[in-house]
Amino acid sequence: MSDSHSGVLDFDRLKQTVAPLMRNLQSDGIAPRHLVFGGPGETPNRKPTVPTDARSEFLANRAMGDWAERMLSAAITAASQEWRIVQYGNTDRIAAGHPEFRQRYLNGLEETRLYGKRPDLLLLHKDADVPADVSEWEHVRAEQITRKAVGAIEVRSSKFEALTYMRVRREQKEAGKKSGRDTPSFTVKVEDLKIVYRWLERYRVPQIYAQVFFDSVFAINFLDIFSIVAGGEDYGIEKPNKSQEKATIMIPITYGRQIGRATSLPQFAAEHKVTALGRHDVYVVPQGGGFDLDAAALKNVLHGA
Repeated sequence: MSDSHSGVLDFDRLKQTVAPLMRNLQSDGIAPRHLVFGGPGETPNRKPTVPTDARSEFLANRAMGDWAERMLSAAITAASQEWRIVQYGNTDRIAAGHPEFRQRYLNGLEETRLYGKRPDLLLLHKDADVPADVSEWEHVRAEQITRKAVGAIEVRSSKFEALTYMRVRREQKEAGKKSGRDTPSFTVKVEDLKIVYRWLERYRVPQIYAQVFFDSVFAINFLDIFSIVAGGEDYGIEKPNKSQEKATIMIPITYGRQIGRATSLPQFAAEHKVTALGRHDVYVVPQGGGFDLDAAALKNVLHGA
């Protein structure tokens, strides 16, 4: 299958999953207002709440996400002779509490409402004459590049070693011990479903979720995520008490495909930031490491093979 053909999402197939997906998530306790698909999102009835402070947990999670994106980008670049990576998702590092944060945050919400959630990375043909980073470009300006993409990747990070996790769970099971989940999960926020759908509706570029563990990388096509939830089985859902839209869909990584394996583990360094109010936040940041990527496996996930 050629890249020029497979770079177009089968959007009709995605649309067919929406009605059963909505029924299943509503039966899981998700309110219908969180499951409205197609077109720009509704204008909020009230002004959004803007975060006023960035705490150490947020900073640590962001550092993990940045590391995962860097490692995956480097691995794809090293493994593929036909793709180049473009940084597409938000990389703004102005934190809550900064004078410019409020307006940037509100602008980001409005762009997402209109155009959908931008995935972290775009895949383009190797010879595409495009910048390596368009993350600061507005959606409309970036469209000329977006429409050239043959694929998109949303990157998720994890604090686990997936292969170690599955081996230990298997050994516990063989020993007759009770254990939790057999595998780690792809984690998909319910609030992301409609805004990723909106982006796919607008651009028709195949998108995958890549879960980067410390020892491996697993990937799943977004179309398959919708299909699994529409099927009503093979997923779990975790809901915080205060917010249904913050619920997270959990899909075993074995429903995707392993596309990479670590060649070395990162080291960890402490970062220290002091807020405007004088609070000291200390958190750990991964540094270094590396992965061997299976470009053929990545292509198969991207193409739905």
